[in-house]
Amino acid sequence: MASPVVVAALLPHAPIICPAVAGPRAEAVAATTAACAEAGREVVAAAPDVVVTTAPHGARHPTDLTLHTADRLAGDLGRFGAPEVRVDLPGAVELAEGIIEAGIAGMVVRPLDSGGLEYSTVVPLSFLCRAGWRGPTLVVGLPYPGEGDPAAIGAAVAAAAGRLGLHIGVIASGDMSHRLTADAPAGFDPDGARFDAKVTALLRAHDFQALRHLDPDLLARAGEDCLDSLLFAAGCLGFEAHAPRLLSYEGPFGVGYGVAILTSPPGGHRGEPSLPELARDAIRAYVAEGRVYTPDVAMPAEWQERAPVFVTLHTPAGELRGCIGSLEPTTANVASETVDRAMAAATADPRFAPVRPEEVEGLDVEVSILSPLEAVDSVADLDPARYGVVVEAGGRRGVLLPAIPGIDDAEAQVAIARRKAGLGPDTPVRLYRFTVDKIASPGRQR
Repeated sequence: MASPVVVAALLPHAPIICPAVAGPRAEAVAATTAACAEAGREVVAAAPDVVVTTAPHGARHPTDLTLHTADRLAGDLGRFGAPEVRVDLPGAVELAEGIIEAGIAGMVVRPLDSGGLEYSTVVPLSFLCRAGWRGPTLVVGLPYPGEGDPAAIGAAVAAAAGRLGLHIGVIASGDMSHRLTADAPAGFDPDGARFDAKVTALLRAHDFQALRHLDPDLLARAGEDCLDSLLFAAGCLGFEAHAPRLLSYEGPFGVGYGVAILTSPPGGHRGEPSLPELARDAIRAYVAEGRVYTPDVAMPAEWQERAPVFVTLHTPAGELRGCIGSLEPTTANVASETVDRAMAAATADPRFAPVRPEEVEGLDVEVSILSPLEAVDSVADLDPARYGVVVEAGGRRGVLLPAIPGIDDAEAQVAIARRKAGLGPDTPVRLYRFTVDKIASPGRQR
């Protein structure tokens, strides 16, 4: 029987990896934040029916397994000054009931009819929600360390999903050692770095079985809280994985943050390809390898049509990072147009320095497909919420896309387009409008 697990990942849960919490310290954890964003996109792209997650904090019983059985699960990072970092998801009631009905040998399975989530679950799930996850989610509270076998529990959860015909994504929430430096939250111990080096080496070597046999004294001295979550995920996978990879590791605040894909779908994800991810692939190939990207997926019919395209890039904090496009198609189809505009947005927007390779995974990418231009007689024919605008005079053109926050009337829209074209407020201009089909990175919140 094929494994019901279509994707699994390790994500840290420190609130500071969320830019809204980190503030000016965000740069110190930029690699972790970008890797979490990449992992979130990969989980969502795999299109699981249910996401199953376990975390070291929250609802845990000393000896029993706890399953959240509420219809809705919600929580935010308000206590860390960022209430806008929030998850609100349907509970996976069917899967929870299936696990309870089947039971787990030698263990009491305790239902918890509470939908309140704490930070060690909210943080990793927030990256999935940002990537577009809106589906059923099961939160599993493992018993305390040393009580029960996390891998056996994971295997039982996967078996229950298989019986129900559900494909699941698994998220192991956990930080590595909390004792990397003298100012670390739990103080310093040289075995903290040794633990992190050992675990990251095992993840790189795809040796999940060896996680079972780490020295208990090393675990105690490291002050870690990721191992039980990792063993749960490994058990869900039956200790078998496809194309696992460590996305990043860093310990900037005395705590180790590791991000890894533990398994990914053979042959690519189960979801449909998207133009923003095509644009991201093009940027990645161009800025990291100096090559022009060629799509390796079958192109949907709409990608094969000809149309003008704009590609817009934002940082994780929501700041504009580049925008380039055209008003007429210049290549064979929308796919090649997107690749060309993505490379230009990342490297040729004169307002910004070129995108660095380490920035790529953290970018929010938006692809806008434009309709043909339509000449209009006056500003009265414009609506900035619905139409983009082009002003033209003397060979100069100014373009503004529709639905830009803060631009609420046509007069302001035209005034900005005039300035972009270098045209004065009284210069006679020709006006054109167009509509846009905007396709954002999954889950983009702005």
